Amino acid sequence: MEDAALCFLELASEQRLRILSNLNKKPHRVSSLAKLLKVTSQEIHRNLDRLSSAYFVRKGTDEHYHITTNGKIILSQLPLITFLSKNQKFFETHELGNMHMKFVRRLGVLENCKHIKGVTVVLDKWKSIYRNAKVFVFDAITESPPGLVDPLLKRIKENATYRHIITKDLIEPEGRTKTLEKLGYFTLIEQGRIERRISSDLDTIVIMNEKEAGVIFAANNGEPDLRNMFYGNDPLFLDWCKDYLEFTWEKSKKSVRSKPTR
Repeated sequence: MEDAALCFLELASEQRLRILSNLNKKPHRVSSLAKLLKVTSQEIHRNLDRLSSAYFVRKGTDEHYHITTNGKIILSQLPLITFLSKNQKFFETHELGNMHMKFVRRLGVLENCKHIKGVTVVLDKWKSIYRNAKVFVFDAITESPPGLVDPLLKRIKENATYRHIITKDLIEPEGRTKTLEKLGYFTLIEQGRIERRISSDLDTIVIMNEKEAGVIFAANNGEPDLRNMFYGNDPLFLDWCKDYLEFTWEKSKKSVRSKPTR
């Protein structure tokens, strides 16, 4: 823990972080870094000495400073700290539930996501993810708000594949089963065009298509917070969503409900 504390201490400087970021792009002399960061060469030299002592940078024979493997690794972990620092107040009232640690450690990929606020705006974005799908829709949900089925089924009927994970305690609006039956939902299940599984420990809602995704965390009471969504289309974020959904899919049980219950 002491080594970790010292590591964080060396990174507790915006200027040192900016130096590392620039060196990650290409080697620099002290003078060029000073010009880029608009500070004195003395300041750059002092911070490079500290980064060198922490093994994050090294000075080459050409008088250029280079980022080390240690520096590249630590820099790659900063998005998680950045994401958390930007959303500290949010996570005071929200939880990750049963999310596996391998996904918690990768939450930094949400750093550049847009934080969408407000139930109406969140549901509109959810609907647009369904509507924009051309190749596939993959989701894991703990609540099924009204008004989302029509655009989803339209895409499925136009040959988008759909994999659907629901919690065993799914919150559904009254009359949803009749609506699904009327729209041909259960027929699509029987045809194998909708695949469904049921999860016993699902807390986080994830909705994605091939180009975009949204994540909805649960509030501290365990209920889905439809007032907040993290939305994005960055490839690393999409990889995180796909991996999370695949992992949840493999752990879930196949749904035996392929027909409406009477």
